[in-house]
Amino acid sequence: MRIAIADDSIHDTEKLTEELVSALTEFGYDNERIETFESGEALLKKFESGRYDIIFLDIFLGGISGIDTAKEIRRKDREVRLVFQTTSNDFAAQSYQLNADYYLLKPCSSEDVRNMLQRINLGRVEEQRMVEFPDKSRCRAHDIIYTEYSNHKITIHLEDNKAHYVWMSHKDMENILESKGDFFTCTKGILLNLEKIVSFTDDCVKVCNGDFVPVSLARRSELRKAHADYVIRMLHKGGRAE
Repeated sequence: MRIAIADDSIHDTEKLTEELVSALTEFGYDNERIETFESGEALLKKFESGRYDIIFLDIFLGGISGIDTAKEIRRKDREVRLVFQTTSNDFAAQSYQLNADYYLLKPCSSEDVRNMLQRINLGRVEEQRMVEFPDKSRCRAHDIIYTEYSNHKITIHLEDNKAHYVWMSHKDMENILESKGDFFTCTKGILLNLEKIVSFTDDCVKVCNGDFVPVSLARRSELRKAHADYVIRMLHKGGRAE
């Protein structure tokens, strides 16, 4: 989960960060990235479509307001979850016009944060996570079954028997996908989505589209452990585990 917080109160930022880490760990999300900003301008300077899964915005930011910051974000990204924070509910109508997902009143309690995370449906957030490649093409990380590298080109095998092709290195693909979800390099040039594993054989795994993907001898035990860890995390989250 990739999260941004924009709030000009250091105390409020620290409090929300603490509550988020606690709640996310409780829900089975224990490896999350939270970036904090003291202004809307600072957030927008770094923001790009697909960079964050959830953005928390204080409405009464100094400089550009949280509402105006959200307008700029929505021009570039219609999918990111927006959560407004404020001491007053006077701007609730405006926030929902911007397709906000939640309105969090300060000071927020542990229960408030847990209720908010349940309301915005973290599992759905993960499924909608987009991956952007160097050629600016995009697809959902959730739809990727595995990728194959050959002659500087990568074939991305997707659900519904579709394929997508990009010119890039396997290492660069690793760097992109391993930050987006549970992906594992099972042999040279092949990156596998742990979610899509159906069964194991001696030297392959069967994935959800019926393909058998080879696994190198050196990586077999590590892959089984990674998949077992994935299954445990999904059970902890109350999600799917194939």
